[in-house]
Amino acid sequence: MICIAENSGGKGGVAGGAGSSGQASQGAQGFGAHGYGYPVIEATTGMTVTLEVQLTKDYNGEIASDLTDITKILFKARPSMASSSTEIEVECTYTPEGVVTLPLTPAELNRNNGVWYAEFLCYNDDLLVQVYKAYLSILNGMDGTGRAHNTVSIMDVRMALMDTSPEANQLLDDLEFSDGLILNAVSRAVNEWNETPPSLAQNFTMKSFPYKEHLIKGATGFLLEAITYRYMRNRMHYSAAGLSLDTSDKGKEYQQMAAMARQEWRNFVALKKTEHNMTECFGTFSLPYFGR
Repeated sequence: MICIAENSGGKGGVAGGAGSSGQASQGAQGFGAHGYGYPVIEATTGMTVTLEVQLTKDYNGEIASDLTDITKILFKARPSMASSSTEIEVECTYTPEGVVTLPLTPAELNRNNGVWYAEFLCYNDDLLVQVYKAYLSILNGMDGTGRAHNTVSIMDVRMALMDTSPEANQLLDDLEFSDGLILNAVSRAVNEWNETPPSLAQNFTMKSFPYKEHLIKGATGFLLEAITYRYMRNRMHYSAAGLSLDTSDKGKEYQQMAAMARQEWRNFVALKKTEHNMTECFGTFSLPYFGR
């Protein structure tokens, strides 16, 4: 069962579902941001799932939230925190011990594939008293009716980095990047696109960004850059009995890979935004004197 801490963060992982029973499962947490970051709730278009989420007071999921005085819990999701409208809204059931049941149906999932910013909002009558944040990742399934283009998933980024299993990371014996850290990197890449001049008529979100392959490269650059800081911060050379050990001596290599990935992404952003900007320069107008 996924744990989500009050206000921000929580115990990392994926809350998945199986059929109508929704057997929620704890996903991989990752070594790079173990136990921290916004948790991920994952579903697929066409499905009907019931997910169980444990709301907690602490990041480690050991102190359950007391929902005794709560009268209503709403689950809301938006493609962007800058969006003025909530496109997904579901009322949840819950127990006083902080276990919240979230039902999701094709009505919420179909045509909404992509990554969303989500919140569990806890009310005492009409007063909002607690907020729990997460990512909602809706994958495009064959039995659903998702949009024509397919947005980036966590596994897309993991495959690009070969961070797919503990066996792929022999020294760590764990995943290097948490699910929340991966989606944060995707979000940063989209933000960088929107904030890079020139400004365009349309800003993209993680739900609507159309250039999947390049977005994977953008997210990869941010992840490699972030993990560089961890290796440099935790490097310690150890020597004893003629044996020297420095398992975190990887900062420079990661920094070089990050720089290449970041530059490739920035080159794409510059070229593509220039193309969009030039396209927006052209239009049509009419004069009544010449029969329009």
